[in-house]
Amino acid sequence: MNELIADFPNQLVDALAIGEKIVLNKDYTGIENIVVAGMGGSGIGANYVAAIVATELRLPFLVHKGYVLPAFVGEKSLVIASSYSGNTEETLMSITAAQAKGAKIICIASGGALIDLAKSQGFDYVLLPNHGAPPRACLGYSLVQQLFILEKLGLISMDVKAEVIATIALLTQEQASIQLKATKIAPLLMDKMPVLYACENLEPAAVRLRQQLNENAKILALHHVVPEMNHNELVGWRAQAPDFAVIFFRSDFDFSRNVVRTNINKEIIGHFSNTIIEINCKGDSFMQQLLYATHIGDWISWELATLRNIDSMEVKVIDFLKAQLAEYQE
Repeated sequence: MNELIADFPNQLVDALAIGEKIVLNKDYTGIENIVVAGMGGSGIGANYVAAIVATELRLPFLVHKGYVLPAFVGEKSLVIASSYSGNTEETLMSITAAQAKGAKIICIASGGALIDLAKSQGFDYVLLPNHGAPPRACLGYSLVQQLFILEKLGLISMDVKAEVIATIALLTQEQASIQLKATKIAPLLMDKMPVLYACENLEPAAVRLRQQLNENAKILALHHVVPEMNHNELVGWRAQAPDFAVIFFRSDFDFSRNVVRTNINKEIIGHFSNTIIEINCKGDSFMQQLLYATHIGDWISWELATLRNIDSMEVKVIDFLKAQLAEYQE
């Protein structure tokens, strides 16, 4: 896992090369909404895309993580299926439903049933390399391809190639510093419940770290966003919580009122938790800062797994779940 995390900038290089070669043969005129169907490590790339394009994409963009598509999906919908293995059952069921509804479909996978379906039905698709890595270690592939799809459809003005190149340069330059910060933060999470806070624009980084702590370090974690948590969760900070370690993600692109809120939250929560950590994002653009936060979070999860003497690659309980589900085919 540490090798996969360290290779993230190189993965972005590969993803860039794949994205530049995407050819969309179908007619996508008249699209009124976009739904990305994907689960876990394959699906979270869409959360990143939603955050990155939020200020300019003029169509509704929904990240769908489940079996049953929303009722609004129809002939004027674009449904993007993202499954690294190509065999995620929720995603496959969603695409079958999307096809029945007459939606336009693009598939992103390294193979499996999803690519077979795309070929047999004539869907546009993007074929990812299959290096045998777990989906959570392939985030760069899915998010970059989705950005390129939006750019090639003329739905965003972002120069995706330039933005990805700048992000690669940042993460490569900061790699050693990021690892060093992770080695200092991880021990502060030992034997504690991590509570992760971010402004709404940076929520994907908080979700990503929560999931990486789950899968890599084998612990539970909580996350919430500002300002929503100021209307509910903040009231829950009422008693001393020495077993809670709080991480605040901070970005130059946080909305000004949310910056004020976060500062006040930090002061309030500091009365109850003696472990308050801030991760200040680096980069010249929002995408760069978002992926900087992601990269340091990935390293934190691995460092904590190492401290806990845990195999960060092992996910036996998910394998068990899938085996049990296979016995209950409808």
